[in-house]
Amino acid sequence: MVKKEQKKRFIYIDLLRGFAVLVMVEVHVFNTFLLSEFREAEWFKVLNFINGLVAPAFLFISGYAFVLVAQRKWNDYLTFSPVFWKQIGRILQVWLVGYALHLPFFSFKKLLRIESAELDVFWKVDVLHCIAFSLAFLLLLVVIFRERKKFFAAVVFSSLVIIFLSPLVYDKNFDEYLAVPIANYFSAYHHSLFPLFPWMAFVLSGGVVSQLVVWQKEKTVEEKIFFRIVTAGIFFVLLTVVTKYFGIELYPPHDYWRSSPGFFFMRLGIVITLLGGLWFWEQKRNSQKSFVSIVGSESLVAYAGHLLVIYGMFFNDHSLSFIIGKTRTVPEVLGMTIILVAATIAVSYLWNRIKGWSMTYAQVLQYSILIVVVYIFFTKPY
Repeated sequence: MVKKEQKKRFIYIDLLRGFAVLVMVEVHVFNTFLLSEFREAEWFKVLNFINGLVAPAFLFISGYAFVLVAQRKWNDYLTFSPVFWKQIGRILQVWLVGYALHLPFFSFKKLLRIESAELDVFWKVDVLHCIAFSLAFLLLLVVIFRERKKFFAAVVFSSLVIIFLSPLVYDKNFDEYLAVPIANYFSAYHHSLFPLFPWMAFVLSGGVVSQLVVWQKEKTVEEKIFFRIVTAGIFFVLLTVVTKYFGIELYPPHDYWRSSPGFFFMRLGIVITLLGGLWFWEQKRNSQKSFVSIVGSESLVAYAGHLLVIYGMFFNDHSLSFIIGKTRTVPEVLGMTIILVAATIAVSYLWNRIKGWSMTYAQVLQYSILIVVVYIFFTKPY
């Protein structure tokens, strides 16, 4: 069988996305199963800071990859060719998976009798919702502004607006103006984990950096470009430390660790530094694929898969998170993390190999699984 020619992948992008997904597995396992008493330890505070970089990296690299790919598909997007609609389909797929993972019950018949309060969890905005909305926004900006320079200016402006308005918007109650499903996209008042303020700015920042990289490639060698990226990342981190040290604050009391522009730039600086560092690592390794980069290339499967293991209601309508709860010690949770990370790598590798062997067979398998899942959803008794 003749294999379809594979599109070139940028390994450093897959590496950053892959590391983000694998650390995300650890985040969910520790947060779900670790005994509460361990959370007061100093080591957990350090771990918690590291874990707090996972979502920014995942969001940033989504915007970075989108704009990088958009460079060669620009005219297709402007002419609404099949490539444009295929991109729309991919964004809607991410959005659909995001909502599917938030279903309170995996039964259509049971959902028909659900109380309105039980739907709260369904409407909460998570990382996939934020990515889907942000990518749709970037695609819309391409179509509206058409020229790359105008598009770039619009992305920079939008990201700055989100960053600097976040302390004022993050926990604001929009119920008076918007329905809850829409209001959840703008603030965390109803406990959305990833409202657009400030999380969307990480996606847009990824787009900004990506466009700058594309333009710089026309003028200088890549090594200098990514050295500048690392330098810029370190600068953002130092700037945040200095402003925090001198107590520079422009806002009324707000949640610094979630909505502050200062902490945003701290995390953005670290992520940018990691991006540049992984580019240099890719050059050293001569672009060789690793299990981390494979997980990164299959990030949607890896992300959804590990969440289903932890939160999927497969045990008499209960999940492992409900059955086990926060009852495990550090060695036990570490062991659970290793097992789930290994499983995530194995599934990602298998799916990657199937796609590499035959995209046709991969699509047949994908749609077959989807049909079975939809059938169970609609036929499962109350």
